[in-house]
Amino acid sequence: MTKELLNPMRIRLEKDLDDQLSALAIRRGESKAELCRRLLRQAVAQETAKDGIDPILVAVRQAMADVLKPAEERLAKINAKTAIAAATGMYMNMQVYEEFGKDSKALYEAARKKAVAFVKQPNDQLMGGSDG
Repeated sequence: MTKELLNPMRIRLEKDLDDQLSALAIRRGESKAELCRRLLRQAVAQETAKDGIDPILVAVRQAMADVLKPAEERLAKINAKTAIAAATGMYMNMQVYEEFGKDSKALYEAARKKAVAFVKQPNDQLMGGSDG
């Protein structure tokens, strides 16, 4: 079923693009006009799809951002409070160690190395059922 071609179009191409189209048409076994029509159809379909999706995608992303914003802000505040509490605890521990005559910096470095190793462990190892 061949569509009737009613709207002729004349365009000017750079020589290298024309050469590429000619070579591609030969490799595909179709005329250059058929190749150009097919490529134009594909490009128009892609652009039309993009135009239809982009506004929807933008609206969905904005709606998600609006919904998640309060939770994100709450988590940021909780994280800040947690960091302050951890720093306060660390400072108090170092003060106590120093009051007992211990080298608080060496204790801190050893504890930090163990903490980093603990954080790097995969979750399945943390919950693996072995005590210790």
